Amino acid sequence: MLPFSRDLREGNLLEFIDTHCHIIPGVDDGPPDMDTSLAMARMAIADGITDIVATPHIVEGYYDGSDREQRLAQLRKIFASAAIDLRLSAGAEVPMSTCLAGDKTFLKSLAINGGKFLLMETAETTFDQVAEAAYRVRLCGLYPILAHPERATFVQKQPGRLDEIMERDQIYCQLTAASIEGIFGKTIKKTSLILAKSGMIHLVASDAHSAGKRAPLLSTCYKILCEELGEAAARIIMLQNPLRVLESSKLERPAIDTGDIPDRGHFLKLFRREQSSDDTG
Repeated sequence: MLPFSRDLREGNLLEFIDTHCHIIPGVDDGPPDMDTSLAMARMAIADGITDIVATPHIVEGYYDGSDREQRLAQLRKIFASAAIDLRLSAGAEVPMSTCLAGDKTFLKSLAINGGKFLLMETAETTFDQVAEAAYRVRLCGLYPILAHPERATFVQKQPGRLDEIMERDQIYCQLTAASIEGIFGKTIKKTSLILAKSGMIHLVASDAHSAGKRAPLLSTCYKILCEELGEAAARIIMLQNPLRVLESSKLERPAIDTGDIPDRGHFLKLFRREQSSDDTG
């Protein structure tokens, strides 16, 4: 694992680590050029983000991530020359098919900050396939973080199944901030809140791709989670666990303190009852 230290910056009460961001220009469907990467970095800093894990899409036959460190070194140099004080760590968004292939050397090379967590993209697949992919990742000595499960229809239909495989297969879950804010529609927002209020979420990240609709912003989502889950849970999900990812420390599953929320099962049942009439947005 690469060494990591995080000194709190004077005057900032909240400092976010964004564990999923497409900020490297010209490698995927993220920023097409350096100007866009610079704009994204400035937005992130203004929103309280101090650290970004660069997670380009790994696409077989197109981009394998082998030059990420060189690209990040260039990005750091350009950011520094522009007086942008933003720390960058290497990661990748790894497709489930690559995880299923189980190439230990390759998967370990894509781990976040050279540590023990691997960001696994949620495909439109089945729970059994997710569990199998997670198993292959675990055989490599890594822990899978499932990216944006709230956007997958099989999770939207049966969120309780996700809880089952999380416990059984040592899977961590990461929501996208824009999903919680409702930017991707009503069903995705509802699924996000069901998962969060059921205590099934370990992390929230921006999954930013641009300086527009999919920007690197986290502060609004943090406020929403404070209101919906309580501040203690929001801090675990958006402040403490992201730091643990960079340090390769065990992630904490938050205890939800929402007063009027009876239990996890209540939300899963409520979601199943209401989904049939929900506007997918």
